[in-house]
Amino acid sequence: MKKAFTLSEVLITLVIIGVVAALTIPVLQENYLEQERIAKVKKSYSMLANAMTLVKADGGDMVFEVANDSDENMRNWFEEYLEPHIIKLKVCYNKSGCWNDGNTRNLNGSSVYYNRTGIGVGANIITVVLQDGTFLNIDAYGKASIAKYFGMDIETDNALVVFFDINGAKKPNMMGKDIFVTVFTENGLVPAWSDRLTQEREADCSAKGTGYACINKYLTKF
Repeated sequence: MKKAFTLSEVLITLVIIGVVAALTIPVLQENYLEQERIAKVKKSYSMLANAMTLVKADGGDMVFEVANDSDENMRNWFEEYLEPHIIKLKVCYNKSGCWNDGNTRNLNGSSVYYNRTGIGVGANIITVVLQDGTFLNIDAYGKASIAKYFGMDIETDNALVVFFDINGAKKPNMMGKDIFVTVFTENGLVPAWSDRLTQEREADCSAKGTGYACINKYLTKF
């Protein structure tokens, strides 16, 4: 005659299964979300890089250098060069409606440089809602600012910086988590901080950093 399990043995087994599940399920969920994040970053960057390649073909080698002193300059550049190469739902010229409603934060929790809550990041900005729900934030920055904040050494006096939010209005609205940065230079669309040493990028993509450099980590993952 086979011996049956006692109630206490069954309960102990269920407790063990519950503990194992509690330890492993969050890890599996985080791994899934990380893989999803990698795929979205690569997709968005590839789309933007392709669009910017077409921009250069349309406008010549200097089209990436847009004077950063007026909304009109930015609008003219966008409508002539970039707009024909993206599939969008909505465009906002230096106003709310195409960016997250909250505060855009760095990875360390501080506000991003030139944060404008509910509008975007920068001064004479254009924000865009793409067909897949991705948000774009485009602005021109001077040479010194690009070196200081975006870790890039450009040859021109200014260049365009493109932030992209892979999940739109959804949180956390944080650099290196769902918002990533690229710079449109004479070399095409380049990930922010790609001109810096690996250890510098790793430091920026840490709990104490801004998170601007994190795009490099995601673009090199398989």
